[in-house]
Amino acid sequence: SPNAEEEVCGAGHETYTINGSSILGKYSRAAVAVDNGECSTVGRIILEKNGTTMDAALAAAICNGVMNAHSMGIGGGCVITVYSK
Repeated sequence: SPNAEEEVCGAGHETYTINGSSILGKYSRAAVAVDNGECSTVGRIILEKNGTTMDAALAAAICNGVMNAHSMGIGGGCVITVYSK
């Protein structure tokens, strides 16, 4: 079995620019990761429309609950850590 340095991820990666800002600074990079590609896209679109990170996280999670009900369905648990400075 290959070691960690030899492993290659075969998944395609999206790249996109976010022109968002907050009181902490202006950011041009973002990532949305959900176990369903369509739901990751939902989160990305929310960010591109100047939604907050919580807007994107909740939209992606709700989408994932619908698309992958076997993994996490509506009424399931959710743990989110929010840092507010």
